[in-house]
Amino acid sequence: MLTLCGYEVVYTRTDDISIHDDGVEGIRNQKISDMENRLEIVKSYPESVFISVHQNLFTDSAYFGGQMFYTTNNSANFRLARIMQGLFSELQPGNDREVKLIDNGLYLFKNTDQPALLIECGFLSNPGDAANLSSPEYRKKIAFTVCKGLGQFFGEEAKNKENVKIGETESFLYMQ
Repeated sequence: MLTLCGYEVVYTRTDDISIHDDGVEGIRNQKISDMENRLEIVKSYPESVFISVHQNLFTDSAYFGGQMFYTTNNSANFRLARIMQGLFSELQPGNDREVKLIDNGLYLFKNTDQPALLIECGFLSNPGDAANLSSPEYRKKIAFTVCKGLGQFFGEEAKNKENVKIGETESFLYMQ
């Protein structure tokens, strides 16, 4: 969907596999290598926006809805989180979740200079969210919401810059 809107999309991975270096042994060392390799991909696109998409899980099945998490190492992060949270609230009636600041404990986010956002699309532990997230039609709605949010974000950012044409320089990094 983002490609159709004119964005360059780069994935850090397309499957739920580690991208650690060959020959690295031990789960901890593989995880470190995986994160370093992902960060290298992210840093190779300094003019991009880094989006990490997840599904939430919690012990209490009452919690539902998407929620955006951001860090303070880029001033645009909060603006992006606010835009995206508003759109997820429209998509998910009753979702009154607020954007949430995450500490600098998340390696990729604390080491990323460009705008970055962690998107939790819903709770797998909530029966309603789980059913929605299992639906291809609903996942398309999520994808459209993310695409729309990025369009709004780039539109706001362009208003703050002179001579920037939307779609010419923006890249989108996706982490699964």
